Amino acid sequence: MIPPNLMTFEHEPVGGAGRLCKVTVRYAGEVRHIDSIDLAKAKERDRFIACLKKRVPALDADEIHAKLLAIADRPVVAMPAVAPDEVDLRRIVRPELFITPWVTGLTVATPVMVGGKPAGKWAVYLRWPDGRRERVDLSGSINLDGGETLWLNPVPAAPNINASPGWSAAARAAWLGGKAAPDPALVLHSVLERIAHYLELPPDVAYGTAATLAVWSMLTYVYPAWDAVPYLFIGGPMGSGKTRAFEVLARLVFRPLGSSNMTAPALFRTLNERGGTLLMDEAERLKDGRPETGELLSIFLAGYKRGGRATRLEAVGDTFETREFDVFGPKALACIAGLPPTLSSRSIPIMMFRADDNSPKPRRKIDDDPAKWQTIRDDLHALALEYGQTWLDLSRRHEVCPSMSGRNAELWQPLLAIATWLEERGVRGLGDLLREHAMKCIDAGKEDQIPEVDEILLTILAARVMAGDPPTSSEILDRARLDEPELFRNYKTGKSVGTVLKRYGLVTRKSGDRRFSTVTKAMLRKIQQTYELDLGIPEPAPAPAVPSPRDGESVGALGALGASQSPNPGST
Repeated sequence: MIPPNLMTFEHEPVGGAGRLCKVTVRYAGEVRHIDSIDLAKAKERDRFIACLKKRVPALDADEIHAKLLAIADRPVVAMPAVAPDEVDLRRIVRPELFITPWVTGLTVATPVMVGGKPAGKWAVYLRWPDGRRERVDLSGSINLDGGETLWLNPVPAAPNINASPGWSAAARAAWLGGKAAPDPALVLHSVLERIAHYLELPPDVAYGTAATLAVWSMLTYVYPAWDAVPYLFIGGPMGSGKTRAFEVLARLVFRPLGSSNMTAPALFRTLNERGGTLLMDEAERLKDGRPETGELLSIFLAGYKRGGRATRLEAVGDTFETREFDVFGPKALACIAGLPPTLSSRSIPIMMFRADDNSPKPRRKIDDDPAKWQTIRDDLHALALEYGQTWLDLSRRHEVCPSMSGRNAELWQPLLAIATWLEERGVRGLGDLLREHAMKCIDAGKEDQIPEVDEILLTILAARVMAGDPPTSSEILDRARLDEPELFRNYKTGKSVGTVLKRYGLVTRKSGDRRFSTVTKAMLRKIQQTYELDLGIPEPAPAPAVPSPRDGESVGALGALGASQSPNPGST
């Protein structure tokens, strides 16, 4: 007898209101078999049972049969009617890496002989829910069980003959030959060892930072299972190891794409064509305010969520057509000056730490042991394929970040879900370590909730309001230029100051000099509390205590309010 809740069955109709039903079996929380069968046919039930018992021999065939019959007795709910030629969008995926309920796959560049000469060719490696492993040439589609089709789009041009496959030929052959999946805990330990070997991290958060880098590196191999993925912001002063961190990430992440001076059109075309993980060093230019920089920034702002697109007009003959470029995927950005606030809110900060003169880490050659790097990449590719359904399940585990909400939960949920799963497989304490580090990052990030420019303007306004002399926008700008001339170099008139302060509900009175005379201390105090700023607005003095009335003595409205909230209206 199978223990209660250890084996679960999920089912859904296939192909509208037909008799085919897709049945998914989970055992001990893991998907063990998926197939589309006609439950009314005994032969198909027997085939399903035989396949499942190969995966979990301990299961009882009679009990499985009873479960299938119970499903067959339930009414099959028809799928919503669609046009005969309409394609389910869930069955259109990018070819470089896809994780679906039907199959998991990734595409690798391989050198082959064509016409007596070497040439680049794409090979797709597939892992089916029933355990089958398969290699096929890349085309526009994959035939699924049950007669359905998975469509691959966009199909890239043939790879360069020298393109790195990421996943070695020997490891791919061993995987196809039946080599067991790598131990997830051991893979994580290998990634952590590489990070600790080469990178100097801030002592107070070294473990949390290393765990974040390691789990994020794993996420780059499975990110299509999530609707949003966090970026990394690699920060720190000059010489603190930001470029070194990128060198390590470039040897760990899925399909690394290095970029420091790529133009916006080149970037969105490259991301759309090949996907992968973008590593952008020297990202200071994202704050320089030029039009081409704004185009780059728009790509980053859209690309952290599934469906993120860069939309451009493309010349077609004598006219133009709108074309969309897919820019969704993991990205890491490094710079000294910090990211624009809108981009910072999509990023997890990784602060680097300058190594002292006695540290051996900066002197270690990054490729002193290339075989070790390759083994880690091989294992990460295999993990991505072997646990396809697991990644889909983890994307729905929102209980892993109970104390977070909004954007913070969206950024940290993928990392915390993977960390919790790894902890369940032997990496003790990883989930708690990463949660603690996440809360430190969130608390530290509260100081960056509003731009530095906004904080300076608010502080100047608050000082004048406290002095009983509300200023005009131009007067605020004059003082800001005096205090921070570089920061306000591009602010030409007081109107730009008014636009900034209006975002916080602060406007000038419509009079001749347009002063902020309607702004009160209470309004500024509310902003100070909400955004956790120090604008110099003191807290109000506590209200004097109201003496308790004696029995029978009226206290007007306060007494009535107290009475209405008391179990005993006559008591005080």
